Amino acid sequence: MRERVETLADWRTDTTRLRSSYRRLAASRLPVNLYSARAQTQRRAAMLLHGIAGGAGPWEELDGQELADDTRGDRTSVLLGGTAGGVALPFKTGLIAAAGAGTLFLTNIEKLTSAARHVLCRIIETGRYTPLGDPFPRPVNCRLLIATCQPLSMMARGFQIEWELADALGSISLRAETVVRALASEEAVIKHPSTFAAAS
Repeated sequence: MRERVETLADWRTDTTRLRSSYRRLAASRLPVNLYSARAQTQRRAAMLLHGIAGGAGPWEELDGQELADDTRGDRTSVLLGGTAGGVALPFKTGLIAAAGAGTLFLTNIEKLTSAARHVLCRIIETGRYTPLGDPFPRPVNCRLLIATCQPLSMMARGFQIEWELADALGSISLRAETVVRALASEEAVIKHPSTFAAAS
């Protein structure tokens, strides 16, 4: 019985440390690769990381499947960076600007063409993007959460993506199930903050 209590205490300590680490990670805005065989778990982990960041901000998504035919990377550049000035396109604000200080959630990046992945990689490496029609680069302020079935480094080894992109996006890879397990108790607070504020 004593061993069981000690094990439970150790687990709680580890979970507390993980939560603290995830909070710092969410605030740092470093790219985070969340991997799991289940898309639902990937999304849940991403939403939890998004939610624990103070003033989480907007949430935007990019599904690589939508740009699977972007052979030159032009559409990717416009979709991420948006447009400025007198450029006549159906939309002005790119996903990066729309996400603001919030989160850009990326899925199916292996479906992107190599040109599209190159555009994404340049933006990550420089920390800047340039809207079409604007001569001045702007800083990337959002956090990037990248959902994959396996770590990006393993995908690079399997030639699904380039090592350059894996290095840029996958330096921090977390199993989505571990994130969910550590932050699940905070999910109710994230979803219903007013209820807990009233109770306190």
